[in-house]
Amino acid sequence: MITLVTVSALAASAPMSVPAPPTSPAGQALVSWAMSPVLCRGQGDTVRAERVVRAADPDRALGWGDVAGFRPVTLDFRIDPTGRPLSITRTVTGYVPFADDVVPAFAASRFAPGAARTRCTVTFTARHEAIGTASRADLIAYTLVPGAAPPRGLWDRIRPDNSTCTDPAPDVLLRAFPDFKALPDQPGYRSWTMVGYDLDRAGKPIRPHMIADSGAAGFDAAAVRAVARSRFERGARTGCFYPYWKAPATLPAPVPPEEDSVRPADATCPKEHDFDRKPVLRYPEPYNRRHIEGWAIIAFDVASWGATGNIRTLAAEPASDFGEAATAMIGNLTFKPSPHGYTGCIERVIYRIHKPGDPVRSADAD
Repeated sequence: MITLVTVSALAASAPMSVPAPPTSPAGQALVSWAMSPVLCRGQGDTVRAERVVRAADPDRALGWGDVAGFRPVTLDFRIDPTGRPLSITRTVTGYVPFADDVVPAFAASRFAPGAARTRCTVTFTARHEAIGTASRADLIAYTLVPGAAPPRGLWDRIRPDNSTCTDPAPDVLLRAFPDFKALPDQPGYRSWTMVGYDLDRAGKPIRPHMIADSGAAGFDAAAVRAVARSRFERGARTGCFYPYWKAPATLPAPVPPEEDSVRPADATCPKEHDFDRKPVLRYPEPYNRRHIEGWAIIAFDVASWGATGNIRTLAAEPASDFGEAATAMIGNLTFKPSPHGYTGCIERVIYRIHKPGDPVRSADAD
């Protein structure tokens, strides 16, 4: 078994200071993804729509031109009794611009619990909105995407009209923060809120209120209270705003099968693999950003000179992306030469998130 452990950022984080925004290029617009109704086929091939408890919300991006030529992203999957989507696969593979977060976001969604459901499908369609007409909430959500670089035109849309709080911004004497660890965890997705406020002549925030949020009411209330406790240099100002966010909690993978349960009876491959070139461990980055764990069961053969071949994914959860990552990893390793090579090799690849200070789980040491 190969276990990949990636060290995440702290689960509770505060936003960094906002850098000076670059100039917005002509034609730049916000790209987001709209989710269709989710349909599952039951007995007798009847189709029913599933009730969404937590909708997928893929990260927004900035792009140019029209998205009319973007191929929709259609997913096949199943839903377990808890309402979690699993065995997620894209019906059509290949690159789709700005779609790297679609499947991870869907993996973090939830449906009504009940009986297990199979043969489910959903389609995501790209939307293209000019910065000047996109909703303020969508623009704010983009600014909180890791690595986002909002242009000046986007900040101008977010800043309240007639704001006197941004150019220049008042010096911060005390920046208060919510007690992030005391707030509910959100497995697989960030909690965020943008709080607006004014300042009185003493630099004390007044009229704090929520401008836009991710839908976590407890987080919103804690953020508003934190702004009220903050203090700034003297001088009355209006139209101030500040974001808070909490990183995703880890979304564990379902329990994987044991290697022995899928090993062929006639396998000649040893259970303990003797690598010549060891595997290069890479966690699928879009899932790492959302702290989503996964696994893959990979079958393959080995030539007498040590090269791997006939590589295939037997199972992967919660999405086939983990199988694709594991397949690529197995394809790049080599075994030590042997007289006849091996058949029926099985590798269980586990992808795990580890936060600083977390105890090491038993399989993490494998």
